[in-house]
Amino acid sequence: MIEKFGIKSFNKKKMKDSLPYPIYLKWKDALRNEKDLDRETADAIAHAMKDWALANGATHFAHWFLPLSGHTAKKHEAFISRTSDGEPINRFSGKELVKGEPDASSFPSGGMRSTFEARGYTYWDLTANSFIIGNVLYIPTIFMSYKGEKLDKRGPLIDSTKILSNEGVKIVNLFHKDEYAYRMRVKVGLEQEFFLVDKEIYKKRSDLKNIGRTIVGAPSPKGQELSDHYFGQIPARVEKFYKEVDEKLYELGIYSQAEHNEVAPNQFEMAILFENVNVAIDDNQLLMNILKETALENNLVCLFHEKPFATVNGSGKHNNYSIVTNYGLNVFDPGEDPYNNNIFLLFVAALIEAIDKYQNLLRVSASSTSNDFRLGADEAPPAIVSLFLGSDLEELFRDIKEEIEYKKENKNIFSGYNLLSVPKDSSDRNRTAAVAFTGNKFEFRMLGSSKTGSDLNIALNCAIADSLSKIYEKLEPYKDDYNKLREVVLKTIKEIMEKHDRVICDGDNYSDEWREEAKRRGLANHKTYFEALVSLKDFDFTDIFLKREVYTEKEIKASYEVNLEEVVIYHTLEAKTMVSMIEKDIVPMGIAELRDLSEVLSFKDNEMLSDKYAKIDSMITKLIKCEREIEILLSHSKKIDDIYEKAEYVERNIATKLLATREVADKMEKLISRKNITLPSYEDIFNSLS
Repeated sequence: MIEKFGIKSFNKKKMKDSLPYPIYLKWKDALRNEKDLDRETADAIAHAMKDWALANGATHFAHWFLPLSGHTAKKHEAFISRTSDGEPINRFSGKELVKGEPDASSFPSGGMRSTFEARGYTYWDLTANSFIIGNVLYIPTIFMSYKGEKLDKRGPLIDSTKILSNEGVKIVNLFHKDEYAYRMRVKVGLEQEFFLVDKEIYKKRSDLKNIGRTIVGAPSPKGQELSDHYFGQIPARVEKFYKEVDEKLYELGIYSQAEHNEVAPNQFEMAILFENVNVAIDDNQLLMNILKETALENNLVCLFHEKPFATVNGSGKHNNYSIVTNYGLNVFDPGEDPYNNNIFLLFVAALIEAIDKYQNLLRVSASSTSNDFRLGADEAPPAIVSLFLGSDLEELFRDIKEEIEYKKENKNIFSGYNLLSVPKDSSDRNRTAAVAFTGNKFEFRMLGSSKTGSDLNIALNCAIADSLSKIYEKLEPYKDDYNKLREVVLKTIKEIMEKHDRVICDGDNYSDEWREEAKRRGLANHKTYFEALVSLKDFDFTDIFLKREVYTEKEIKASYEVNLEEVVIYHTLEAKTMVSMIEKDIVPMGIAELRDLSEVLSFKDNEMLSDKYAKIDSMITKLIKCEREIEILLSHSKKIDDIYEKAEYVERNIATKLLATREVADKMEKLISRKNITLPSYEDIFNSLS
């Protein structure tokens, strides 16, 4: 497949091959130095892009963007137009390439846009490749309102990367005198977990169709307890599915690095190679779209909900994060002598401070209402934001804090089995930590599988930049005196550890002991997304966002309201689905079982069957009562105008009532014969791919 790699991506090589060299240099200069393109250059690029797209089967183009909903959006526009004498012609101008105009009032805006304020603009992101899917040329863009408000997640992500770069190069250039850093790139690798279910089974469950998860369902006799699915034999249907997904990714120039079975039945994972963060987000969004599309082509359905099935593992989107200079230095690579690696020490210290200082923001940025069902269960980290450095690295930083001489020990090695001796990693992995050091990067495991990685990486970039700027202020006066500079480095790390090392934990984050210890340390434990949002209600965003103009106060408020709306919409949709399923599925199943039991009891007196009849009858009554109570709650929530009060109401009342209702429904399902269960059971679902 290597010969087809990137054939549907208008990448840098195609740009260079198809453009006059002076035009290519102008584009490259605009890209590197953030200059505006002149009309001549834009027209030349648009013409070359159009010719390439037409030659590869495209008939339309679309500005592709990521609104505040977190879902991708686009509008198809045809290349074909009319000449003055009515003849057809394919046209695409530089103006059409650089700028589009979708409706800005129809997307979530948190009140920034009213219905009558419809004008919005999309602007081409020069740093990302355009690509073809089907017959459409997709052009990655940022999205903003007529008045300049940010209505998307790409613009702030690009801005946050520039801010981190500006602060980071100042630190790096204090120490690397033989190399000059003029730019830093945030490199991200995203691991996407998902579930696959048979399409026919999916169609029989309205909860899966409406909300992507089962809101009722008794456990299967066999779940994941045998650990036989993880890294196991990939089902033939899924092998074919993976092959087709890979082909589509390769044509787009996306490197699919790994694919395998995950822990839960029907759960799988795909990982894409590290890329610049905005491109990594694009690649992940494309992967999610391709997974859904290819699944349907194979009579499967792909589920990205973080917890589609109770009692088994949920799905995350692990965010592997590193920072690299223009000449390839990874600031999170400890090297052979981490104690004397000033750049490594300072950037890790900046990250420690960022995670502790902005733990609530990271909790919100990495999560969603749907992710609440996953956090703290099985392999997902709990809601407490903690950092795992590994034994060696933690010892190094604690020694600096305590001003103890650090003694680096030789690493153990694996040997034998007729293999070459290979280095042993400096630390184990901790899958219960929200953030973990994994050799030369940090893995953020809290991020939910359905959520875009933009919010988390925006917060990370800005939080680390804020810390780096303060560090530089302390170091800069001693830039020409290395001995004094080194002294200030160690003093700075000591101060950061004294204030922020409470976030470091190398133990079991699932344990009751850690929850108590975290509470003692003053770490937040927001068990729901709504609780985490409450903690940010009056948060001061000056240092992290406002003073560097990543967001305005108006944009922060709007984003906050969009998040509250998400809480309301999510729980309301679940409640409506539950009411429908009680009426159309769950109660009818119970009645059918009662009918069969009553037929037996009419000619045979059996105490055990009578008891079973009474239990089911009682549960049907409870479910009907629950249905009415949910409808009353929904009716009341509609009357609440204030979005904060409405979100609080649905979280405290509707979400709680849904859990109680499920408990009754699941108990009743266990008492119903297979004959009368019209909803595909967990057992049916978990065995649907074999």
